Amino acid sequence: MPTDSNPMAEFFERAGHRTFRTETSWWYEVWPGSAFSLPYHHLIQPDRSEIERLIRDHKMRLVRYPTPLEAFGFPNTLEVRTDPNFDLSSLEREAGRQTRQGLKQCTFQRIDFDYLREHGIVLNRGTAERQGRKTIYCDPDYWRRYCDAGKATEKARAWGVFAEGQLASYLVELDWEGWSNWHLVHSSVELLKKRPNNVLFYEATRQLLASAPGYKICYGLGSVEPTPALDRFKVHMGISVLPIKNRLIFSGTARLAAAFARPSFLWLLRKVFPKSYAVRKGAAIVELHRRQFAGRPESDAQADGIGDG
Repeated sequence: MPTDSNPMAEFFERAGHRTFRTETSWWYEVWPGSAFSLPYHHLIQPDRSEIERLIRDHKMRLVRYPTPLEAFGFPNTLEVRTDPNFDLSSLEREAGRQTRQGLKQCTFQRIDFDYLREHGIVLNRGTAERQGRKTIYCDPDYWRRYCDAGKATEKARAWGVFAEGQLASYLVELDWEGWSNWHLVHSSVELLKKRPNNVLFYEATRQLLASAPGYKICYGLGSVEPTPALDRFKVHMGISVLPIKNRLIFSGTARLAAAFARPSFLWLLRKVFPKSYAVRKGAAIVELHRRQFAGRPESDAQADGIGDG
C-alpha cells in the first residue's frame, strides 16, 4: 500500500498533472490519458481490478508501470546506483578521462528554481532540437509551473553545471524514502564540448550518495525507444542497468486502435513523418505492447484488453 504522502506526486500535481493513488502505487498523468506509476524504482504487480478502476475512474487510455523480471510485460531496464563507494575509479576509463576534463572546465552547484526558470528553458529548447522532438518543457507556461512546483515541494532539488559563466547542464531530482529520483536532465548544445554532462552525472551521484548512509539513486527507466549512445554513457559513468519488465495496458478503445496498427503501417508512418516525435514514441509504444504477447496464446492477448467502462 502506498504511503499517504508522496513528494513526487505532490510535485507533478503542482506542475499541472493529475495524480492518483491505488492499492499498489501512486500514479501521475504524464500525457493526457496516460498514467505512469511513481516512484520509478518501485516494481509493482497490480491486479486486473485495480487497473480497471484506474482506467475507468480517471479516463485513462494507457497505463505503464515497472514490474519484476518474472512478471508479464516487455523487457526493460531500471537504472540505479546503490553502491555508496563512488569516485573517479568507478567510471570506465574513457568516461573517467572526459570527466576529469570537464572538472577542469566546469563547476557544479545547487541552484534555485527561480534561476532555473529563467535560464533552463534555453537548454530545454536546445536539447529538444538536438534530439529531434518537441517537449512540454519548451512551453513557457508549463516551464513556469514546473519550476514553481519545484519551489513549493520541499523534496525537489535542482543542480547545475556552469562553464564559461553560463548554465551548461542541469538536473531536477526528488528525494523520497532514501532515494534520489532523477526526473529531468538537459544541457547546452553550445557547451557540450566542456563535458558538462559528465560533470553533472559524476558530481551529483558522488554528492548525493555521500549525503546520508544508505542513500540510493534512481536515474529512471529505459526508454521505449532505442537509445544506445545514452545507454553506453550511463554504463560508462558507473550506473547499474538492472533488467526488469515494464507493463503496458491500453483501454478497450485504445487497444482496438493499436491492434490495427500493423508493423507495415507503423513503418509507413515513420517514413511519412520522420521528424515527428509523437509518431516515433507512439509507434514504439504500440510495438512494445504487442511484444508483451510474444509466445502467448491469442486468447490471452484478447483477454488482456480492458474496457472503458
